[in-house]
Amino acid sequence: MIALMLFLARRTDTPAAQAWWQDIRPHDGGAPSLIRELLRSPSVAADPIEAQQAVAWARAHPAWRDEDPPLIARDGVSGS
Repeated sequence: MIALMLFLARRTDTPAAQAWWQDIRPHDGGAPSLIRELLRSPSVAADPIEAQQAVAWARAHPAWRDEDPPLIARDGVSGS
């Protein structure tokens, strides 16, 4: 059995994405572990449930912009 893994990537290529990461940095203690790990590295691997929870937490932040998301999830099979 092959377990599905997702890769979460931190985006910093736009001003809005950079601002989001700067906004959450002072409050990282309340962030999911994947978000805290992304503050230290450009990407992380996670199981789908953990990734979904991290993205939900991230989207709840007032600085999140759907049109310019600071966090991207890609599956480990197709890379999309």
